[in-house]
Amino acid sequence: MNEKQDTINAEEMAKRLNTTSSNIRKWCIELEKHGYEFVKDNRRKRYYSVTDQSLLSNLKYAIQEKKLSLEIAAMTVIKGFDRNRSSSGTQEEHFKKKENNRELSVTQKHNNHPTDAVLTTMKNQFEQQQSINNKLLEMLDNYKAALEESENRRRSEQEHMNKQLKELEERLAVRISEQISNRDKEMMEYIRSSQKQQQEQYLEIAATQQNEEEQKKGFFARLLGK
Repeated sequence: MNEKQDTINAEEMAKRLNTTSSNIRKWCIELEKHGYEFVKDNRRKRYYSVTDQSLLSNLKYAIQEKKLSLEIAAMTVIKGFDRNRSSSGTQEEHFKKKENNRELSVTQKHNNHPTDAVLTTMKNQFEQQQSINNKLLEMLDNYKAALEESENRRRSEQEHMNKQLKELEERLAVRISEQISNRDKEMMEYIRSSQKQQQEQYLEIAATQQNEEEQKKGFFARLLGK
């Protein structure tokens, strides 16, 4: 039997579910990630059965009505599909029902949708996980803020220390300059004092020599005068 019998393409499925073909493809990709299989031809083009329509309709309901994310909604409808399939008989019976169903219908009963309790539970779990993620992000932001504050404090302390070191270097430079200047002054004073002492000694020697010469002259004058 032809696998494509009693199936429709993505464009027709989009019309029946009142959505776009891109949405159908996006939803199918997500369902396939969770293990669901669609009928495909040799070009990998998907064809949709009444069971596929029911599953996609449930997925649309979970996304648009229950405001679930695509991933959570796909997980939910796949679990519901697995439960319904196991309760309706073997896999062979499922395919027989699939082959015997000749028409696709847009109208679906309310109990074909995932129960509100299941969707609400899944949504609450998702919101709880989101709350935990938000708290973790908040903790991370606080940690980053603490690191930045610590780094700013360290930088401020380093700048203060550098300023103190610079001031100490300047004071040391001034003190060394003063010491050198004082030493130079003391040296000059010592030199001047030494020069003055030498001059005084020279003057004393000169006065002594002059006095001796005058005494000699006086002696010879007295001697010759006799």
